[in-house]
Amino acid sequence: MSKSDCVSFNWAVNNFRYSWQKPDEAIVSPTFFIYMPEETKWGLRLFPRGTIDDDCISLFLYRYRDCNGPEKIEVEYSLEMLAADDSILANRSEKEVFGKDTQKGFARYQSRKTVTTEALKYLPRGILTVRCRMIQFEGKSVEIRQIFARTNIRIENRFFLWLVEKFSSLTSDNIQSFSIKSASQEDLIKMNIHTDKNYPDRINFTICSFDRCMKFAFLKISIVDYYKKLNSAGEYECWLICGKCSKFQFKFTKNQLMDHRGSYLNNDVLTLKFELTISTEVSFQGIEIVSGVYTSNLAPNVVIENWRKCILEEKKSDSACSLITDLADLLEDKNAFDMKLQTKTNVFPVHTLILSARSPVFKAMFSTEMKERINGCVDVSDLDDKTVIQFLVYMYTDQLDQNLEWDDVLKLYRTADKYAVTSLKEKCSAYLKENLNLANACEAWFSFDCNQTKS
Repeated sequence: MSKSDCVSFNWAVNNFRYSWQKPDEAIVSPTFFIYMPEETKWGLRLFPRGTIDDDCISLFLYRYRDCNGPEKIEVEYSLEMLAADDSILANRSEKEVFGKDTQKGFARYQSRKTVTTEALKYLPRGILTVRCRMIQFEGKSVEIRQIFARTNIRIENRFFLWLVEKFSSLTSDNIQSFSIKSASQEDLIKMNIHTDKNYPDRINFTICSFDRCMKFAFLKISIVDYYKKLNSAGEYECWLICGKCSKFQFKFTKNQLMDHRGSYLNNDVLTLKFELTISTEVSFQGIEIVSGVYTSNLAPNVVIENWRKCILEEKKSDSACSLITDLADLLEDKNAFDMKLQTKTNVFPVHTLILSARSPVFKAMFSTEMKERINGCVDVSDLDDKTVIQFLVYMYTDQLDQNLEWDDVLKLYRTADKYAVTSLKEKCSAYLKENLNLANACEAWFSFDCNQTKS
């Protein structure tokens, strides 16, 4: 796999250490395309906490369902982790047959502990760099192409001291707290320290989040002793769920600290230094550089290429993020609805105020004495359950699932046109045009033509 004549997809994941994905949840790379000679669509799927073992990072090559080319392709490929100087730290190679909508790779690619403890090698400047090299398709060499992509996980760092006064009187009932507040004096994070009710010598520490945009926290705690030296009190990580607390057991027991009160408890005050890192969102994802060398078999001095535009999601403010999450919670609230959408197989509770604000068709339906308003139910039996769910998620949050396939978007386009949701129709239209190919052109033309005829 040392050949240079290959497709090379380099993917940098900034701040990988603070990824919030749970076991069997993936960070999905930007999509890349290869011609063989038809266009095929590929991506990498990186599972920070594995698919079958949460201490092993999983890494897979994925062929998308909505791509051209034969139904099955034999591919020789390698998946690598790179150091800062592009030397290979880990390498797994394979020759596999990929059908459409198929992922192949390695569930136990590399130990997560190795990557995080040897961060200077694996995570220089906090960046994990993964490279996929695709050497041959069906035993034939592929075009020489280098693609560089990036995913940036947004993090925020806070450093502060917590003075736990009257430490000797700390008990399970005598809880001491520390709060991080917003400019409007609302709690963003609250931390508590106390002893365990069943084990009085054990010190418990909890962290609670009250911001819906916070996803994951990494804590490094040190004790500041009498001589201002830092003594490690452990590293802790947890997923943050708004309104809920995560609990840890402190590295030191109460008796251990009391036995060293001369060093650790100046005037019965325990001074803790916190290094808190919070991850909140993916702030950027996209292809940064594409370069290629061509050997054309079509005709002298002729090559074929599609120039692709990078469409990035607008970065949302924290307040917008909170609003989106609140509205998503409202969609899940089964007690406050005042209308239903009924398919052939299911009933979906909704709120007329939300649908009316988003769709003039629903607004007219709910503001007059139409049968839907009288019966409290809208017949959407022409839609399947999956489309209704995706449609409602957009109606409430203005967001689309990043993993939507061609058929999903086509159905959403028709639904958006039916209910005159212009913004959704435009987004679906942009996706369909961007992913148009010979295999789906007729279907797309039929959908667009029918909708234009109606209008």
